[in-house]
Amino acid sequence: MSGHVGDLSLEQQKALNQLRNNVANILPQEELSDDYFLLRWLRARDFDLQKSEQMLRRNCRFRKEWKIEKLVKEDNIPELWRKYYPGGYIGNDKEGAPVFFVNFGRFDPKGMHNCFRPEELIKYSLSHTEEGMQRCREQSKLLGRRIEGVTVIQDLNELSLSNFHRPTIPHFIKVMQLFEDNYPEFLKRALIVNANYQQVLLEYVDRDTIPKALGGNLVDENGDPHCSAIVGHGGKIPESYYHSELVKSNERPLGDYSSVVIARADCLQLKYEIETPGTLIKWEFKTDHHNIAFGVIKLIENEDGTVEYYEVIPVTRRNCQLVAEEGDYVCEDPGTYILKFDNSFSWINSKNLQYIVEVLSPDENMMNRIGTNVRFP
Repeated sequence: MSGHVGDLSLEQQKALNQLRNNVANILPQEELSDDYFLLRWLRARDFDLQKSEQMLRRNCRFRKEWKIEKLVKEDNIPELWRKYYPGGYIGNDKEGAPVFFVNFGRFDPKGMHNCFRPEELIKYSLSHTEEGMQRCREQSKLLGRRIEGVTVIQDLNELSLSNFHRPTIPHFIKVMQLFEDNYPEFLKRALIVNANYQQVLLEYVDRDTIPKALGGNLVDENGDPHCSAIVGHGGKIPESYYHSELVKSNERPLGDYSSVVIARADCLQLKYEIETPGTLIKWEFKTDHHNIAFGVIKLIENEDGTVEYYEVIPVTRRNCQLVAEEGDYVCEDPGTYILKFDNSFSWINSKNLQYIVEVLSPDENMMNRIGTNVRFP
């Protein structure tokens, strides 16, 4: 049996019923009563009930910590990202599924890396997935049948070595990991534009939904065959937009920082016990030479008594030797939070780290946000 709605074995139906019962305390009723939704998690783990439930529970935690519901509702994606990320939704395929088109040859990873913090790169990338989920729901209502995934067209024609930027790679690997862990079976089909692609495209997507630059009929409001007004034109980002140019003048005097040397292959973990929901942890740090990895970890006590170290902000390398790294995180739940400065990847160089950490109560947090932009989720 396929494991899809209407095609379940007795064992698969039993697993579905048990999963629904096990997660009744964490899911909204709309999702709890949705067989299509629950079966996605079961199929992703070959109907292993324990693994499926674990995956779904982690997804609920992920959605809460990353404030996923706000990504589409608040529509606060910066114009700079919309303009220079060369991807977007251009219509629907022949079966009614949304079509996402991305031109990787026009993607400037170095520019993105210098304009956005790692958490922003991840968050804005995931926003496209959340938009796709919303489009699937709208299509399902419109067509009267379930649409569960998207078709992705990836244009590699202009791809070259200039599209690869080593410091950016870990962040987009993290995006792929989050995608695989939290959006099972969302990718319906991937179509690669390179050699002999047009016949394959037309098999799944109407010509009117394919950009004219790829042999279709679709142009944007300006007549652009690349549909830049729809998906963002991409291209090299001017250095005037780079983050270092925006914040360099705001760095604090060196005397305001605490200082510590982190030995090679070692790390520094700063632990904070947070008692009040809404408490804000703020940080600013830099190194004299070389980068260092940084992230925020929340200790999760599971029902079985085990402790899980959950990265609410992924531990990734930060080029803070160029300009001080700043950020903050709102602790929605009480508990133990760890700021981790990780030099374990470096077997040669120790790092001289200067840092400032502030913990603000909800009232102080509110006053702090009145005149500042919140950079992290």
